Amino acid sequence: MTRSDVPDGDPLFRETTERFGVLRLVTEVRPDGLSVRLEPIQRSFRTLPANRIRAARVASYAASTYAGWHWGVRRTPGGNTVYRLRGDRGVELVLADDTRWFVGSGHPEELAAAVERIHTPVE
Repeated sequence: MTRSDVPDGDPLFRETTERFGVLRLVTEVRPDGLSVRLEPIQRSFRTLPANRIRAARVASYAASTYAGWHWGVRRTPGGNTVYRLRGDRGVELVLADDTRWFVGSGHPEELAAAVERIHTPVE
C-alpha cells in the first residue's frame, strides 16, 4: 500500500459514501490500483497497487473475519484492512500475501467489476 495523491485522469469507478454528514469514504479505481480515503481523518488516498490484488468478489461484511463489527477504517491483528461506513455489502479483495481488504460500497457489483478490469492475477 502506498500513500499518494491519485493521478490525474478519470477513474474507472468512483464512489463517495457519507455518514453523520462529517465522514466521507471516497473509493476510486484507476488503472494503477484501488485508492481509498476516509475524510477528514485521512488527508491522502491509500492506494493498493493493482499487481497486489489476487482476487476481488462482492461480499457481505463478516465480523468474524475482520475482528468485530465496526465502521470507519480498521486494520485487524491478522493484517486485514476494512474501509466501511454503512451497510454490510462491499468488495473483498484477497491480496498476494493472503491478507484481505474489505471496502464497503453501495454499488459493490460495479466496484468489483472495475477492480477485475485492472488487477493482474498473481501466480
